[in-house]
Amino acid sequence: KGRYAINDVDGVRITFERGWGLLRASNTEPVLSLRFEGQTEADALEYKRIVREALVKAYPEVQDF
Repeated sequence: KGRYAINDVDGVRITFERGWGLLRASNTEPVLSLRFEGQTEADALEYKRIVREALVKAYPEVQDF
């Protein structure tokens, strides 16, 4: 929070320097849907790592993904 641009309309979209991540609640089951895009696959994987660490830190009960 504060480090990246965040849009919280219909989920949470985080804008990174070279891509983005999106978290939304599923409409059909009790799960979160996550999507990541980067200029390279390595960028997308790094954004996934950043979001995963933040989610698990804030909500330890979140299962690994």
